[in-house]
Amino acid sequence: MLKKQDVAADLLALLLFSLLFLNQFMFKAAARVGEKEGLTAGECLGANYVILLVLTAALIVLVFLKVDRENLNFLAGIVASACLGCAVLFAGQAVNVVEVASENGRVSMSVGCYLYIGLAYLIEVKCNEYIGKVWKRFLVITVGFGIVAASFLTGQLDGLSVMKEYTTYQKQFAECFGNHIGMAFKVVVCGVVVGVPLGWYAYKHARAGKVISTILNTIESIPSLALICVMMFPLSFLSNRFPFLKDHGIAGVGATPVFCALFCYALFQIVNSMYGALKVVDKQYIDAARGMGMTVRQIFTKVELPIILPVIISGIRVSLTATVLGVTIGSYIGYGGLGKFILQGLNGFAIDIVMLGTLPIMGLVFLFDFVLKKLVVLIEIHRKAKGVVKV
Repeated sequence: MLKKQDVAADLLALLLFSLLFLNQFMFKAAARVGEKEGLTAGECLGANYVILLVLTAALIVLVFLKVDRENLNFLAGIVASACLGCAVLFAGQAVNVVEVASENGRVSMSVGCYLYIGLAYLIEVKCNEYIGKVWKRFLVITVGFGIVAASFLTGQLDGLSVMKEYTTYQKQFAECFGNHIGMAFKVVVCGVVVGVPLGWYAYKHARAGKVISTILNTIESIPSLALICVMMFPLSFLSNRFPFLKDHGIAGVGATPVFCALFCYALFQIVNSMYGALKVVDKQYIDAARGMGMTVRQIFTKVELPIILPVIISGIRVSLTATVLGVTIGSYIGYGGLGKFILQGLNGFAIDIVMLGTLPIMGLVFLFDFVLKKLVVLIEIHRKAKGVVKV
């Protein structure tokens, strides 16, 4: 009997291979702003092109053969991860191959290269679905990112246009990066502090729960930029009416409206996770705890919370990744996160300044998503070892 083929991975591998023959894998330009000339992988990678071509061809063969066999999926995942890392490394070394018209000339990754990296990562994820051992899944993900990190630390990527922009804006980048992460963590921490007890209250009091759910669902349906703009009006009124609020940083523009809007979104995710998790906890455990004489607080901390903790962390994961993306919009009203580079690049038609803001944001999203998912896995392993029930 034929085993089921992984059609999605097959298509991703074929698309990956086709990108090596299309234009716009990378581009060169005489200056930061100006006409850009698209280059195929063969034109810009030099001798490294053969290596990447062979790796990609080998990946196609492995993807077609792997089906649901763990060892072949592991090998395919490692090769896909190597393709990802090598694509970045070879793009950095392409500055030694591509000739530019002047000293101010730029060489940069284009849409083809970014798509290649993205597709290689998706193939890694698909292969990991068929790998049971945790260390193997971890290795599949880390090989490619390890190559990228080593390339960055050893200066192999310094010739790329985006790295030149980083050198130019290094001090400003560090400040915006700190502001971006700081805002995201403040929002999520406050969301947890308020959302966990609010979700518990909504569960325990049905009528109040309906009102809370309706309000949060309504807020969630409002687009991010629109909600931030809505927040600006009352905050501007309050800061003008009570000048001491301005002394504490509360105003109609900047950090305050961004925080308030994103806090509402974070609250929606965390309250819903809390409420949904409590709803599916088996009532027999609660009745047994009451029979032992536990108070309401003891039942929550010693019975309900240990059971629903992985669900709460999953809600925090969704909230944190969404908040990291949401902080970007704050640049439209004067908040200095990484979105500032995106807005600046769009206004000046400078794609590499846009990528200077975009790449760290995507990196943070993947990092937080990966870390919190692994945290849930570790909690589940610990609970299984102790014989704790799960939702």
